[in-house]
Amino acid sequence: MKQKDTDSAGRTPGLDAAAESAAKPDLKDPRLVLSLLEADQVVAAKQQSRFGRRKLSFGTRLMLWALRVYVVVMLLLVLIRVLRAIHPAP
Repeated sequence: MKQKDTDSAGRTPGLDAAAESAAKPDLKDPRLVLSLLEADQVVAAKQQSRFGRRKLSFGTRLMLWALRVYVVVMLLLVLIRVLRAIHPAP
């Protein structure tokens, strides 16, 4: 007869590792966590993990405001061109 590999406590090392990993899933893996949750739990978890407004540097904020002003000015120019095309000057 073959003798089984066991440690000093009489446990089989491979089976203990498999049983331990099955008993304690790796909760750091987001895919595993999402697969364990119900649909309403996923929605509630996503609502709790909202990111707040990001702190932007002065230069970045200035650039974003400049882009906003540029878009508004371009919209006004396009509107003026469209109105002039519809109603040509005599």
